[in-house]
Amino acid sequence: MLDKQLARKLAPLVNNPEAWEPLKEYLQTLKDLELQVLAVATSELELYRSQGRLNSLVRLEQLKDNIKEAMERNDNA
Repeated sequence: MLDKQLARKLAPLVNNPEAWEPLKEYLQTLKDLELQVLAVATSELELYRSQGRLNSLVRLEQLKDNIKEAMERNDNA
């Protein structure tokens, strides 16, 4: 869970469209490539590793929403 102090430090990244949009595009490209790896995985280990990488990429894509949620949650507490 993201705390408010860290959310404040990360906010400039996600609130700057010139930085955030290209990063989102890059993350989507990495996800697409990883989905291809996942589709042809031949061992359980390869499958699990690919799933872990996909999970990390999805969490990075959700960073903007997580920062917003952290800022709002802590303001209301």
